[in-house]
Amino acid sequence: MKKLLAILLGALMLSLAACANETENEASGEEKDDQMTEEPSEQEPEVDMEGLIEQIAMDATVDPTSDTATFNFSLENAGEEPVTLGFTSSQKYEVQVKDEAGESVYTFSADKMFTQALTTEELAQGDVFDVKETWTGIEKPGTYEATMTFLVNTINDQPLEANPFQVTQSFTIEEDEEKGKGSEKEAPTSHHDGDGQAFRDLTVTGENGSYVVNGEARVFEGSFLYSVEDGHNVQIEPTAFQVDEGAPSWSAFELKIDIPEEDLPMFGTLTLTLFEESAQDGSPTNVNYIPLENFQPEE
Repeated sequence: MKKLLAILLGALMLSLAACANETENEASGEEKDDQMTEEPSEQEPEVDMEGLIEQIAMDATVDPTSDTATFNFSLENAGEEPVTLGFTSSQKYEVQVKDEAGESVYTFSADKMFTQALTTEELAQGDVFDVKETWTGIEKPGTYEATMTFLVNTINDQPLEANPFQVTQSFTIEEDEEKGKGSEKEAPTSHHDGDGQAFRDLTVTGENGSYVVNGEARVFEGSFLYSVEDGHNVQIEPTAFQVDEGAPSWSAFELKIDIPEEDLPMFGTLTLTLFEESAQDGSPTNVNYIPLENFQPEE
């Protein structure tokens, strides 16, 4: 009896083990089937960075004058799709100028502050990001080289390996002839009508004791006198001057007056007197007073 029970118990255990193996094999097979039927994950399409760069057109020009240079540069979205340009700060562009020796003489950002925050510039189809900056006070004429750069870091959130938006152009600052003339101080000029009877169209040029007086005279026998005084002293005694023709013709004249610097007044007006002498008694007639220069004491 005991042997029969042992045999039955062993058969039962073998049966249970077989069922367990079958179940495990079925589960394993289902798992394999699931893995085989599972769809592969979708990959993000590659971004055509070269195409994005090509659809953004950069233009740049330099317009110089005798002492300034204006930098005009822009980015245009020439493509059909909008683009977003990314920058690492609020500074979106830079301009740098070098002279003929290669020395940097101007940098746009040198005297400016920028926020260190990401910024963007969105360009729809046909939109233009336009920039205009001017370098003023250029003192030295010559040939310069300007590099204009848009500091684009990303396009449509895709990083750029190098900056393609940069243009270098040469320009020339010509010497200003008028400025060169200005380096030699021009003497001030004044104009006086005269009395119309003996003298007219009088002009005075010069300063600091050296003067040139031009005008026209209609005087008897083509002769008149002039003198210079400063209100305190007579600097030039009455002196005769002869013109080409006598009255009734008008005759042009040029009168040069030189007074030593040490004789000039500290204050007061240096005055030229033009006149004729009366043929009857020698008294002054047709007297004209022409201010040459006004002197004021230094404060």
